[in-house]
Amino acid sequence: MLWNRNFSLLIAANILLYIAVYMLFPLIHRWMIQAWSCSELQAAGVTAVFGIALFLPGAFNNYLVDTFSRKNVCTRSIMLLALVGILYPYVSSVEMVVLLRILQGALFGIVLMATGSTLAIDVTPSNNRNAANRVFTWSSIVGMLSGIIIGIEGGNYLSFDTLLYFSAFLCAVAIVLVSMVTVCFRAPLDLPLCSFDRFILFRTLLPGINMMTVPMVLGMLFIMISNAFFYLCIGSGFLIYLLVRQVFTRPMNGRIQIFIGQLFTGAGLMLLCNADTGEYLYGAGLLVGVGVGFSIGQFLRMMILLPLHCERGTGYHTYQLLWETGVMLGIWISQYVRQAGNNNPYQVALGICVIGFLLYQVYIHRYFTKHYQTN
Repeated sequence: MLWNRNFSLLIAANILLYIAVYMLFPLIHRWMIQAWSCSELQAAGVTAVFGIALFLPGAFNNYLVDTFSRKNVCTRSIMLLALVGILYPYVSSVEMVVLLRILQGALFGIVLMATGSTLAIDVTPSNNRNAANRVFTWSSIVGMLSGIIIGIEGGNYLSFDTLLYFSAFLCAVAIVLVSMVTVCFRAPLDLPLCSFDRFILFRTLLPGINMMTVPMVLGMLFIMISNAFFYLCIGSGFLIYLLVRQVFTRPMNGRIQIFIGQLFTGAGLMLLCNADTGEYLYGAGLLVGVGVGFSIGQFLRMMILLPLHCERGTGYHTYQLLWETGVMLGIWISQYVRQAGNNNPYQVALGICVIGFLLYQVYIHRYFTKHYQTN
């Protein structure tokens, strides 16, 4: 059974963790501008550093979870993530802020590996692990959108310090939930300190790079639009996609699914190019949500099916790293385009959407078909 007690606890912990992490992005961005007189581009750069830092502990991932208790690796990383988060008001320079973002990014990278790529697989029967990866992905997206909304709206009612402590509180609840998970004992293994296991699976790297165009578009929207209802509309679009997939359960042709996904996303971006207020804004959010849902459905399918035996954890973590990196890269690109002043960021996002569509249709679909058949 997929929804056993352990898996349910991990899903709840994952949602809270993503809320705790993503609510900091609009908060710290706004704080960097107001408290440190940073430009929009500099503040976005500090956010992008978080995405780069995700890769720092990657070579040690396999050693950590096969030498030490997997639950302890997870809970202690979350604890440090929370503690680092409440230090921001006490730093004395922008460089210190950057250092804290790097630390949080590295710790979040470990947590991602320990939860979705390890514990979630450990507690799920082998015949349900594809579904487990999908559910874990969508729980992450729910937490991501909820965190963005709380970060945007919370700043209007609560102080920066209070919201930092709220983020730490959510992490603490996530720690409690993970601690309640029952995992079978695994004897420590004699492994090399560094490896690509549970870090990057090169077999899925090209589809993953193609997939990055989807979160890049979302990242660009995160920094350009500070309307909470817009993100609720995106969430509604995701829900529509999931309902459609429940009705039409047969696997859809990958080329068609990506076409539908990028078409809806592109239509939403074209609405935003015309106007990003009122009905245009909310309609665009709904279209983007549906489009991202269809696109991620196919990209995630590839990232799940391409790994060979015993590569599932590494393949899924590759997906997680590239998704987060895509979001951070989108945030930085958006501000760079804004500061350059030569192009409309929505038009650039539309261009990224078209590039993602063409890359899939011209090369990645054939790549997936060829390599999946050789599994």
